Formats: sequence, structure tokens, C-alpha cells
Amino acid sequence: MGFAMARRKKFGIKDIVEAGFQVVRKSGMENLTARAIALELGSSTMPIYTCVNSMREVEEAIVKRAWRVLQSYQIKPRSGDVFIDMGLGYVLFAKDEKFLFKCIHDEKYGDINTRHSEANFAFNMERMADCPLTKHLSPESLQQLLFQGFLFSHGFASLLNSGMGSSVRMLDSEEAITQFFKQASAIAWTGLQSAIF
Repeated sequence: MGFAMARRKKFGIKDIVEAGFQVVRKSGMENLTARAIALELGSSTMPIYTCVNSMREVEEAIVKRAWRVLQSYQIKPRSGDVFIDMGLGYVLFAKDEKFLFKCIHDEKYGDINTRHSEANFAFNMERMADCPLTKHLSPESLQQLLFQGFLFSHGFASLLNSGMGSSVRMLDSEEAITQFFKQASAIAWTGLQSAIF
């Protein structure tokens, strides 16, 4: 009597990157290893070593995907204002995707993050150019407005991501964060109007 050999499932680079992405999403880039990916895939480490040239290749693919996730947060309508939604999306991304947020600011991937940061800024500039509130601004003023908004959003996001500050920790729901962000944006917009116009 013969025994049928169990057919091994074949994994490709997309499967490996997806598994790696899930590892990073749950426990951070520092825990991304061939063994961790294999556990996520339910396989041995053999497919990883045969499909990828190095772990760096997987890491870079994950960082690029983290930027796509951020963009999906920034384009989602939440407040009825594109400008607020961009900043709010950035903040909520930092809250919901703690480890992915760290990926897009990791100096180890400086070249990738610089390129994607610049592309993200240009994409958001295009979106702002069509907004009723800002379409009359010069490109220079629009760039200044977007940069000021980014500085505020990044500070807020970083505090929320790190868990520092009791005032920030009290903002424990998307609704509370949205309300706070809208109030802060209204104050900032009033100040920027006096500086720009």
C-alpha cells in the first residue's frame, strides 16, 4: 500500500510580502524575520529564501505598501472638508496603524520615504487646488497652507502614536479625534488667513 505524498503549497513573492506586511502590521518591522513570515504563511522558511533576494526587498515592499495605506486614510471623506480629511486621515492612520506609521518615518528606508513623502505632498496639493476654500490661493500660498497643516497633523499623530500626553490619550475614538481636529483646524485656518491674505 503506497502513501500519497502531501502536495506542498507554493508561495510566490506576493504571498511573502503579504505575510510580511501582516507581521509588521501586528508587531513592527523589528520583528520581521524569515521565520515570522513562514509562521504567517504556515510554511517552512524555504519559500522565503528561494523567492526573495534579501529581507531588505521584503521590507521595502512593505514600506511602499504602508504609504498606500496612508493614502487610503487621507482620501476617505470624514468631515466634509478635503483639507481636514487629509490631516485627519494622517492622524487616524497613526492611531490605527501604529507600526505602519513608524515604517514611513524610519530613517533606514530614507530614500523610499522621501520619494513617497514628496509624491504624497504633490498628490494632496492637487486635491487642495480643486477645493472651493483654497482654489483661489496661489501655488505658493497653497503649499504653505498644506505644509502648516502637515506640521500640526504630524505633531498630533506622533503624540497619538506614542501614547504620550494625557490630553491626547483621552481622544480614544474616531469621533472625538475628528471633533478635536476640526476645532483645531478652524483656529489654525483663522490664523493662516491673516498670514496669507
